[in-house]
Parts: sequence; C-alpha cells; structure tokens
Amino acid sequence: MEQMTYEAAMKRLQEIAADMESGRMPIDKMAEQLKKAQELIAFCKQQLIAADEEIQKIIASMK
Repeated sequence: MEQMTYEAAMKRLQEIAADMESGRMPIDKMAEQLKKAQELIAFCKQQLIAADEEIQKIIASMK
C-alpha cells in the first residue's frame, strides 16, 4: 500500500462502501473487504497525520 496515494485509497474505500450498501457483495467477501477497508482507513489516517505534522512545521518556521 506504500505506493498508493491518499486519493486512491479514499476512492477504493468509497467503492467498497458502495458495494456493501448495494447488497451485491456476498457475505464471504464482505469480511475480506472489511479488513481491506480497515487497512485503507489506517493508511489514510497516517497520511493525514503526516500532512498535519508537515503543515505545523511550516507554520512554526514562519513565526
């Protein structure tokens, strides 16, 4: 997942959510997709934290 961008991860999360909401996803695949969604959420969270830290550094250096 290291090669994935935040935007790509969010798009995939939206696809997983849409599939689940539509009822098209078999129950066996749902557990697998939920695990993938958890991984994507963790990745997105880390990306946001890293971006926030970088922004805070830039703001601090401007003072």
